[in-house]
Amino acid sequence: MITNPSSIKFYRIKKESNLFSFSDEMGSLPVLNTNLEKYQRWCIESNGCQLVDSNEGTEIEEEVYFKFDEDLLFSPNFVREILGLSQGQQSSLQFSLAANLFNERFVLPHSNSEIHNLIFNFFFINKKELKTEIQIVQQELYPTEIRLPKQIVKSGSYPVFQCDVFVSRMASPFHLLQANLALNLMRTIKWKKSFPKWITKRFSKANGRNSPKVLKFFNKKGKNCFIHPSAVVEGCVLGDNVSIGANCTVRLSHIGDGSTIQDNVSVVQSVIGKNNVIANNNHISMCHTYDEVYLIHGPYQFSIFGKSTAVFAVINCDIRLDNKNIKIPTDIGVLDSNQPLLGIAYGHRSKVGGGNIIAPGRIVPNDLHIHPTDNIILDFPSHG
Repeated sequence: MITNPSSIKFYRIKKESNLFSFSDEMGSLPVLNTNLEKYQRWCIESNGCQLVDSNEGTEIEEEVYFKFDEDLLFSPNFVREILGLSQGQQSSLQFSLAANLFNERFVLPHSNSEIHNLIFNFFFINKKELKTEIQIVQQELYPTEIRLPKQIVKSGSYPVFQCDVFVSRMASPFHLLQANLALNLMRTIKWKKSFPKWITKRFSKANGRNSPKVLKFFNKKGKNCFIHPSAVVEGCVLGDNVSIGANCTVRLSHIGDGSTIQDNVSVVQSVIGKNNVIANNNHISMCHTYDEVYLIHGPYQFSIFGKSTAVFAVINCDIRLDNKNIKIPTDIGVLDSNQPLLGIAYGHRSKVGGGNIIAPGRIVPNDLHIHPTDNIILDFPSHG
């Protein structure tokens, strides 16, 4: 059992795995303004514990410890919760989440078995007890919704509940997308916990009339940023040297160092990497970009863009007209994402020309250049 949390060790099991299709090493995956390896370390050390790297199959000497696979992205409060659950525990534990609206939205399936989709290779080990029990980690949800036309979702609203206790396995670029979106939205929970629930419910609509009154207090700005006087910036984290042009709306988003948001652009509930350029008159919603991405003539929604990607006036589909869930490729095959709205994963250094239409749930391979469609006029007959 745990008697002193500061002495407990978390073993990160290295398997030399890569992100499906994108091929990044797991530790290098972008997580807000850092990478997965550093973020895991911060989550554990901020709870007063030690992180130790270990290879699969290596014998661990401690009698009591935690271990997790390197492809898991989790929040610091998840670590706090499992520490509490393990206090005084005689059995070994494997941690799981329960089915709820937050997990349905942000923790995508990673197994062929529905039963195992919310069970993760994150363990508390007590060598004195060989039997391992499944332990559900409790989560508190904070209701948030986006109003959408009933032609898109029958209820007229799209729940994007917030939660600061979660874990997800990076089985595809779409898993990385949803986890980053969840971490970005998690920033607003701190103030929600300080108010009665009736107040937080009043401000729960992401595009409601009351939200600007609160969001403006959550801006965090880096050094040497330029924000045009006509721009609206609400609830955002801006890195250093960020430029935001005229008539822009940037809301509940995380913008990386050196990125440029040109004129008349909206960026909503998104995580934008470093040195991106979002061109004039664009709309970016619920997206995640790596570094050095260039996007022109959207809209782009529910999508992830790899490093040095350039996408030019592409019709980025994010819904099936039959309203069925969108299926996605993963490292164990094609799975039902449980998402009615989900876009495209654009591989590193891919370039997609104007006029192309890409169906939802597809992954554009790394380095692929998709040229403009055949109806693009390339030349004209001579007039003599």
